[in-house]
Amino acid sequence: MTVPAGHVKVATLFGKVQDSTYLEGLHIVNPLLDFTEFDLRQKTHMETAGIPAEDKLITTMDVSVQYRTIGSMAPEILRNTGTTDALIQVHMIPKLRSILREQGKGVAISQDFFKETVQQQLQETLQEGLVSFLAPKGIEIDSVLIREVTLPLVIRTAIEETKKREQDVLKQQAELERFAKEQEQKVAQAQAEYEAAKLEAQKIRALADAEAYKIDKINQTLAKSPNYIELRKVEQWNGVLPVYAGGDSIPMIDLRPKK
Repeated sequence: MTVPAGHVKVATLFGKVQDSTYLEGLHIVNPLLDFTEFDLRQKTHMETAGIPAEDKLITTMDVSVQYRTIGSMAPEILRNTGTTDALIQVHMIPKLRSILREQGKGVAISQDFFKETVQQQLQETLQEGLVSFLAPKGIEIDSVLIREVTLPLVIRTAIEETKKREQDVLKQQAELERFAKEQEQKVAQAQAEYEAAKLEAQKIRALADAEAYKIDKINQTLAKSPNYIELRKVEQWNGVLPVYAGGDSIPMIDLRPKK
């Protein structure tokens, strides 16, 4: 008879469980014996359980338990429970669910199951409880891990609505900031146009003042030099003498400056 690596076998003779186990390797045995094989390698059990918090809402939690069968206790397991799978169904799962429900009583609201401290405490309590309970029955617990927490639908809906409202508020804030920035740009542009208009008005006023100053100086000059008007007349004369009808006399124009 051969026992594969990582396994042990327990013999029964006419239905009676033998106390000795057969370790991995080749064995010469009584042909009247029947054998039950136990896998001693590490395995993982996944459990999904509902946990009520103090708010009476049920939170769904996925928990993984890594375990292995204690080989030296294989005869007792066979005698009391049957197989490792039966041991999981009969002892591990009910105990796991019981500890989870008990721990849920200390959680005020379901959302607290998302807290790292709550999950850490829950994992430690689960491992301690399962180790002490299952070791005498032939199961060694290596680790207990919380994989996923699903809050009740009413809470998930409320959380989603809250997130949506927060997103709407952020969107409105962004829109207000964009509008405020546009208004600031418009104000800055209007201010720049106002300053430009002021400069243009100052320029026009300066030109007007210069032109008025020029005209004033010319008027002052004219007032002091009456001959200036006569000079302008001469400058504007085109050299054509006026024509008079009748008589042979030629009109004369006195071009001498007046005294």
